Amino acid sequence: MTRRIRAYMEQTPTCVGEECFLSEDEAVHLSRVLRLQTGAKIECLDGKGGCYQAECLEVHRSKVQIRILTIDQSEPQFPEIRLAVALGKANKWEELIRPLTELGINRLTPIVSERTEGEFSLTKFEAKKIRWQKIAQEACKQSGNLWIPEFDQPVAFTELLKQIPEDQDCWVASLHVQSKKFAPSPGLKKISLLIGPEGGWSEKEEQIALQHGASFFTLGKNTLRLETAAVSALAVARQHLFC
Repeated sequence: MTRRIRAYMEQTPTCVGEECFLSEDEAVHLSRVLRLQTGAKIECLDGKGGCYQAECLEVHRSKVQIRILTIDQSEPQFPEIRLAVALGKANKWEELIRPLTELGINRLTPIVSERTEGEFSLTKFEAKKIRWQKIAQEACKQSGNLWIPEFDQPVAFTELLKQIPEDQDCWVASLHVQSKKFAPSPGLKKISLLIGPEGGWSEKEEQIALQHGASFFTLGKNTLRLETAAVSALAVARQHLFC
C-alpha cells in the first residue's frame, strides 16, 4: 500500500490548479522529517471538510508550494456530538484531544464542576486553545478526519445545562443508580455528552441535571479515569448513532 502523506493547510482552495504555500511548520515537517521532493503527491486537509490532492511544486527547508489537483468537500456528519468533560489535573484534559479528534468529535467543552481538581486560569486559556488546535490538526492528519473540533471556553456545569436546548438529547455519564444504557432519540441533529470529574458529580449537580431533563447513562460498573470515560463515552455514542 502506498503511504498516504497528509498536510494541514490554513487556507481553503477554491479551484483545481490553484497554487498555495503551506505553513512553515508543515513545510519543515514535509521537507526535513519526511524528506519529500519536488513532484511528490500529498493530501491536504483544511479542517473544514475539505480534502485536496496536491502536487509539491517547490520543497525547501521552510517553504513548500503546492498545486491543487482535485477538490473534495464533505458535509458534516449528523448528529453532531458535543462532548463536555470536567477539567482535570495537569495535562489530563489535553491528552483527550488526540483520541477524541480521531474518533470524530465535533465540539469539546471544558466543564468546571463542584469537584473539579486543579486550578484553571481563564487568562491562560487562549494559549491552551492554540495548543489544543495544533494537537487536533495532527490527529486529523493521522486519522483522515476532515473536521477539526470546535473548542469552547470553560463553563460551569449548571451554566452548560442551561445552554442545551430542550429539543436536544443531553446524556450524563454517571455511576448513579438510575443510570441506564445509552439510547439516543432518533432523528437528532445534535447531542451532548457530559463527563464528570473522577470524584463523580455531586448530588446537587445530579439533581440539577435531572431538572433540566438530562438522562444518566452508564459506562459499566467500574470507576473509570477521566480520559478513559471520555473516550469510551464517545465510542459508545458513535456505535449507536453511526453503525
